[in-house]
Amino acid sequence: MFLTLLSPILSCAFLAQEPEARFVNQPGHLELSGRMIARPVQDNPEAREAARAEVQDWVFHEYPEVDELILTVPAGMDENSFAAQLMASGEWEYVHPDWICYPINTPNDTYFGNQWHHATMQSEAAWDVSTAGGSYIAAWTDTGVDTDHPDLMNQLLPGYNAVDRLTEAQGGDIEDINGHGTLTGGCIGATGNNGQGVAGCVWDIQLLPVRVSNFSSGGAYYSDLEEGARWAAENGASTISASYSGVNNASIQTTGAYCRSLGALYFYAADNSNQNHSSFDWPDVIVVGATDSNDNKASFSSYGVAVDLTGPGVDVWTTAMGGGYGGASGTSLSTPLANGVASLLWSANPYLDSYEVEARLYASCDDIGAAGEDNIFGHGRLNMENAINAALQGGMTLNASTLTGGSTASFSVSGAPASTTVYLGYSLSGYGVTDIGPLQTVMGIDNPQQAAAASSDGAGNAGMTKFIPAGGTGITVYMQAVALGDTSNIVVQTIQ
Repeated sequence: MFLTLLSPILSCAFLAQEPEARFVNQPGHLELSGRMIARPVQDNPEAREAARAEVQDWVFHEYPEVDELILTVPAGMDENSFAAQLMASGEWEYVHPDWICYPINTPNDTYFGNQWHHATMQSEAAWDVSTAGGSYIAAWTDTGVDTDHPDLMNQLLPGYNAVDRLTEAQGGDIEDINGHGTLTGGCIGATGNNGQGVAGCVWDIQLLPVRVSNFSSGGAYYSDLEEGARWAAENGASTISASYSGVNNASIQTTGAYCRSLGALYFYAADNSNQNHSSFDWPDVIVVGATDSNDNKASFSSYGVAVDLTGPGVDVWTTAMGGGYGGASGTSLSTPLANGVASLLWSANPYLDSYEVEARLYASCDDIGAAGEDNIFGHGRLNMENAINAALQGGMTLNASTLTGGSTASFSVSGAPASTTVYLGYSLSGYGVTDIGPLQTVMGIDNPQQAAAASSDGAGNAGMTKFIPAGGTGITVYMQAVALGDTSNIVVQTIQ
């Protein structure tokens, strides 16, 4: 058996020198639970099977979808010695505690009543184009939700209790046990323009609540938090956010990769410990830091290589338990805001995949730190207007000559797919979201009409002309080019 095989090591090296205490109990933040999350190596089938055989007596639960085992720490050992012993075999990719992690907001007094973050993120300009998510599903893993809250109740889908592994239909309790989950949910999708309360990033969206804690403190086992995220991805969520501590553990990346394999994006809070998170960088998890109303890093927000972007996180006004509203601070707020911005972007253009959404989300951020991606703000601070533009304007470039009534205007398009038909569309009613199903893309102008069409050459260039009626002087025209799977920038001109 496992302990018998390793007993010489225990009697020599481990008795001679205590293992380094990598895992330290932090009450109220990250607490040791007497359980471990372990993943065997993935590229060596023999070692993988040997690893499983060695720990069979301590398996508490197994998650085959990500090949993780939840192990109970054997009697006479602790988390550090058990992890060191397992990792020494070379048969494990990682072993770390199944931490009890905690919500990481710092609630403040109520009655802030001023959603400054929407002005900073230029949300109003984005809502001029789109406020709705339609059939889009956004999920968050938290302490539950106030299912009777007037700003949330109409958006809620039947949820899931990850602790009890029961859907709401099966009797799973998703009511908010702590209050934190109602705060974060409102950042994503509180109903806007309804004459009461606050507005989330997306006003008409399907919200999928996943409760990951049955403790009044809000504390959650890591394994429940991650299983809840995977369940959400399996049940139609395109974005999932977690506003909990513990971002630096490797199983977060495993869950992010699993969500990505199902077409979803996983957002995780950078935490409120003002730590430099530069010892890791998860490629399949969007790690979110926080800023204040002056676009400075929030004093509590962690930073470093791992942080991908930032969002408002100080005195953010949102929904609260009991149908109320309140101000709160923390990366707990910036993270669901990132979820909400991504939701607006992705719901506007459902033809994008997770990598395209991620890239456009990053590109849409305001670069408020050092030029380019930096270790304080990542790609920058969330900007809703830029995000909706990024959703609706693709890789082509449209240029137009001056529109003059009674003459012919010329248009050029570059960056189009090679040897394909490029269409020039125009609108007299402004910006909007228009699904062009046959071309598998979305335009950013309202009710577009076709003005011209041409074939692109092998380099992706196309030219078109259009006669401008003499009676059109003074009319503002919104123009955009579209081709299979792609669109251009939007050009706006008033006819001379």
